Amino acid sequence: MKFFHRRLFRLIKAVYCWAVGGCRVSHLAKNRMRICKACDFFSSGKCALCGCILKYKTKMETEECPINKW
Repeated sequence: MKFFHRRLFRLIKAVYCWAVGGCRVSHLAKNRMRICKACDFFSSGKCALCGCILKYKTKMETEECPINKW
């Protein structure tokens, strides 16, 4: 249950920061997704480290990779 709460908190924080930042879609989204797909932690469209759905996270200008790949 703790894991679910942490993921939910991160999601809410990400969406809040994105909204406050103007809901801008990163022009680097395609490149970010390419980097994610080549990563060992990519699993069925999600990041195994943070649990994020990458087709959304890579588009959010305010988000970053948990291991600083982008």
